[in-house]
Amino acid sequence: MMGETGPCGPCSEVHVDLTPEGKTQGKLVNQGDPRCLEIWNLVFIQFNAEPGGKFKPLPERHVDTGMGLERVAGIMATTDGFKNFSREPSNYDSDLFAPIFAEIQRESGHEYGARVPKKRSDLSGEEMNDCIFRVLADHVRTLSFSIADGIIPGNEGRNYVLRRILRRAVMFGRRLKLPEGFLAELSVTLIRTMGEAFPELKRHEKEIREVLLAEEASFSRTLERGLAIFDKLTLERGKMIKGEDAFALYDTYGFPLDLTQLLARERGMEVDGAGFEKAMEAQRSRARQSQNKTTIKVEDEAGPDFSSIFTGYEKSEEANVEKVAAESLKEVGPAGAKGRVFLERTPFYAEMGGQVGDTGWIEWEGKKVKVVATIRGAGGVPVHFTESVVEAKGPVKVTLDTERRGRIEGHHSATHLLHWALRGVLGEGVRQKGSYVGPDRLRFDFSHLKGMSAEELAKVEAQVNEKVKADVAVKWGERPYAEVKDDPTILQFFGDKYGATVRVVDIGGFSKELCGGTHVRSTGKIGAIRVVGESAIAAGVRRIEAVAGVALADWCREEMKKQQERWEGLAKRQSGMIPLSRESG
Repeated sequence: MMGETGPCGPCSEVHVDLTPEGKTQGKLVNQGDPRCLEIWNLVFIQFNAEPGGKFKPLPERHVDTGMGLERVAGIMATTDGFKNFSREPSNYDSDLFAPIFAEIQRESGHEYGARVPKKRSDLSGEEMNDCIFRVLADHVRTLSFSIADGIIPGNEGRNYVLRRILRRAVMFGRRLKLPEGFLAELSVTLIRTMGEAFPELKRHEKEIREVLLAEEASFSRTLERGLAIFDKLTLERGKMIKGEDAFALYDTYGFPLDLTQLLARERGMEVDGAGFEKAMEAQRSRARQSQNKTTIKVEDEAGPDFSSIFTGYEKSEEANVEKVAAESLKEVGPAGAKGRVFLERTPFYAEMGGQVGDTGWIEWEGKKVKVVATIRGAGGVPVHFTESVVEAKGPVKVTLDTERRGRIEGHHSATHLLHWALRGVLGEGVRQKGSYVGPDRLRFDFSHLKGMSAEELAKVEAQVNEKVKADVAVKWGERPYAEVKDDPTILQFFGDKYGATVRVVDIGGFSKELCGGTHVRSTGKIGAIRVVGESAIAAGVRRIEAVAGVALADWCREEMKKQQERWEGLAKRQSGMIPLSRESG
């Protein structure tokens, strides 16, 4: 069982005895002895562990077969096919690592000897070099597979984990005097070795190389200066590097804490980790204060038994909603909101996946109140924020602002078209990193290492408008996630959590995405699309802004107004100028 709760069952572990005699009779199993390794774990999943230690039988039974393929390959290589048990087994002895080691040898001039140190605190030069070989081989695999899955090195969360791994690899590469760009070259060897079994590596080879080259070059620009500062600290600080100094290395020169700790250990020094975390938290606190954001609380206080059915894919109105929970707003809410309402059925889309929530009206007994925002609350129940308190005692009628919803739908379908066109123009390395879909505009954040040229932007815009002009059908429907998760033609987003059933939005068969938002019925209803901005928002992440349909007409009027004001200002300045005479000067 992986945690306190969840699917579980009995298991049978398969271990291999690698002692020369092979007669330990299980005494070394799970004792941490490298001569007895687990190579397979079969889990017979048949129960669901519930809180309180209860086990409930599952409706279906499965067997989770977790076989360590690389471990088996390593054992076969180390023992020469179970003939020689004189060496300690290692995954790194398998054929999967040999081509990477060969490339490192070629580039560095050092030979890999497969030496495993007896004491980690006292490594010889050859043992250290062999460790570096293994670190580089392991790290280039982690980096390449992660980038192929859509994770780009960055400053937060898993993206920062990847950046730390990359920078650690760069530092170790310097020990072997490997040339700049060596990680990208190692990735080519890796893809050549494993690309058949993992085709995603081949599909994203260009992106993997570009990301590794850009990240290594970026770190190399500050590395020398950072190392000079570190050397100075080692002379000034005795046996302990202060946390604030370690943070300065991180903040200014991009040295992750574990990299500074590694360098310090090599010099017999320590780093004040608690002081580093204190400095980091102080920076986070300053950042939060500078943002000065207002938090909207949307806790579901309608009760644990309250559920809501969304009918807005097909309907714009619900005429007789009987179960209603309404109250005055007790905390900060959206602008203009004084109350909130929970409905058993609603056509209002609650803000999610980048699409803003719907607005509209709630009517009862001759009264009418405007819904100013719809936000998803705890448990997924939509919270309808109203401009005044709804005091209905009986059924209510709810109606969407359909004109506003139509604009949003046009922009959402336009976002899918932009995603499709960007992948066609820039390559399959383009991955969605965020979006905003509103009635007035759309923005789309995507992974790409450099700014788009004017030609690329024009090509993307032209391709999108061609599909709008063709008035292609937009279809959607629910499918089992198990049926679509491995379909390469359907875009889904790494890290997102999907339920057993997902919604697929299909535009003309050429653009397919998992999406829960609302869309137009055909691309012609989007109207013309205009890209109005392209910029960088983070390392390796670009943002496109665009307007479509009625919003484009509004944007054009506003731009014409701005141009008119500029011309009028220029005309006034010119009329007030005094011409110079020929004799002047």
